[in-house]
Amino acid sequence: MAEIRRELQHHHHSGIHLSDILFALFKRKWTIILCAFLGIIAAATFYFLYPPVYESQAKLLVRYVLERSAVDPIEAEKAAAASSNYTDRVIDAEIEILTSWDLAVQVAQAIGPKRLLPPARDIVAEVAQAIGLKRLLPPSGASATESEAARSIILNLRVISNKGSNIIFVSYKNHDPEMAPLVLQELLGRYFVKHLEVHRSAGAFDFVTQQTDQVRTRLNQTEDALKSLREKTGITSLKGGSEALTTEAAKTQEALNGAEAELAEHQALANQKTESKAKKWGTKGQPSEKSSISEKARVAGIEAKVETLKTRLRDIQQKMKQLSELSPQMEDLERKRELDEANYKYFAASLEKARVDEALDPSKMPNISAVQRPSPPMLEIKMRNKIALGLASGGIALGIALALLKGLALNRTVGRPLQLETQLHIPLMLSIPYSNGRNGHLVLPPNGSPANPGALATKRHHSTLAPWEPGHFMRRYCDAIRDRLGLYFELNQLTHKPKLVGVASFSEAAGTSTLAAGLAASLSEMNDGKVLLVDVNLGPQEVHPFFKGKPAYPLNAALEPKGTIASASENLYLATVGSPNAGPAQLGLKRFFDMMPNLKASDFDYVIFDMPPLEQTSPTWGMAAFMDKLLLVVEAEKNSREMIKRGYGKLVAERNNVSVVVNKARSYVPKWLDAES
Repeated sequence: MAEIRRELQHHHHSGIHLSDILFALFKRKWTIILCAFLGIIAAATFYFLYPPVYESQAKLLVRYVLERSAVDPIEAEKAAAASSNYTDRVIDAEIEILTSWDLAVQVAQAIGPKRLLPPARDIVAEVAQAIGLKRLLPPSGASATESEAARSIILNLRVISNKGSNIIFVSYKNHDPEMAPLVLQELLGRYFVKHLEVHRSAGAFDFVTQQTDQVRTRLNQTEDALKSLREKTGITSLKGGSEALTTEAAKTQEALNGAEAELAEHQALANQKTESKAKKWGTKGQPSEKSSISEKARVAGIEAKVETLKTRLRDIQQKMKQLSELSPQMEDLERKRELDEANYKYFAASLEKARVDEALDPSKMPNISAVQRPSPPMLEIKMRNKIALGLASGGIALGIALALLKGLALNRTVGRPLQLETQLHIPLMLSIPYSNGRNGHLVLPPNGSPANPGALATKRHHSTLAPWEPGHFMRRYCDAIRDRLGLYFELNQLTHKPKLVGVASFSEAAGTSTLAAGLAASLSEMNDGKVLLVDVNLGPQEVHPFFKGKPAYPLNAALEPKGTIASASENLYLATVGSPNAGPAQLGLKRFFDMMPNLKASDFDYVIFDMPPLEQTSPTWGMAAFMDKLLLVVEAEKNSREMIKRGYGKLVAERNNVSVVVNKARSYVPKWLDAES
């Protein structure tokens, strides 16, 4: 018992099986058929009332894209060369241009909103106008604006391209066959202009012209300032002039040093000759005047040369000092001139490109060409067929969704016997199918007559066959239960007499009374002893119709050792818990416990108890533990899974003697699909 209790606590519900889905679908097949029928009607209505739509198609070949940016072409070329998927990026950019809002507005302005959005003349518009719902319709005719016309163009425009291809497919749809190619032609014409505007700077020619003039002016000013400084310093180049002055100063200094050395030499020689001649004058007479004059003249010439070289060196040093002071300014002017010259060359080249770009005809661009001009309008039926098919399929899908939602999510009852084992993990003893009463077979009757629904009675208008008669629909199932009970008693070595068998359910009209009566009749036919059928629900006066007037005795009288009671049929006896003069009465646990000695001492081999449903105040909860076997009847498609699991777990926790019988089980799935058949 403890093991079974732990098993029930640890078991979880299994997932949804294919059989569950088929059961839910076939059970509510009429819901699916109705939804499918409505979907087909909606599809047919849409198919015949849908206004015709015409489509015009065109194809563009994009070989490459020149980024004609006159401001910064170098960066544009670098950006294009750095792209790994250049073709896809180019095609995507052109698709964005074709589907841009600006281009749609230009087309709407060129054609006119009134022509693009004429007054609607379809049935929907006429009905809306007739019932006063015209304001719900989109603007058209005179009330249409350019924005609404542009929005209509974008909605009906389709621009696609296959990955890796440089072909762009463009198509436009319109209810007017003349408007479709007209809009597409206008769109392509303005696309070429828009393409040039996007891929070149707006007003590039004027901008580059202005920049070129400014750079030229700055360059002239720099050259004038540099020329003034050159005239002031007397050199044409800062670097060459500095080197020339340094070289000249070095040569002058070298010449000066040589002249001064020569002067000193000649002066020393002249002084020596003068002294020598003075000494000789005293002995020889007058010296030669001509030789003295010549030497002095040479010395004077050398002195003049030295002075000239000194003057020249001072001039050179003065120029070098001046050049040193003006060299930073000249260097700045030369750098500025070089920068201005580079800018001037740059803007001069850009100006030439901008001049060519300004004069370029958009319709004669070499990189983009129209592979296919806008085609004549063709009737477009793909969208109509798709929507109609979608409506029809949607009806079927809605029916299936409703069936699955109600059958799998919202419905918490046990519909199929297999659900007890797969979802609740409860072993199943037997499944009794639902019978519609044909061929003399009875639908399992409720527990009693309309005056007293709890008694073991059949309805009078279903009195063709009684539950204990061999031809009754229930008898073969009762015989099967009888055989399984016998096997159960043998395997568990239950040899005592009488054997107590209880039959209970979770709700009224579940078929417990019919099953109890049929089981009692089946046991009585074995000639294995007497069988007592005890109605725990009501008094004896309510039972006479069930047994065709056969007397039913109180349980106390039936259990008297020396009492003699009449049988309802061979070896079958009937007893109730009430007294002959009392009304409805239920068997309390204390009273049932007091009767146990008499039950065990009676000469009955089997006592079948037809118990009340398992409700909160039902005595069945307590009586079940005293039964040798309890048959728990589950009514298919009525008893909830939570209630069955909770009730079964509680009964098994008290005593593991419970077997479950599913009654009124319906099979909606065809046998060739039903895995349970």
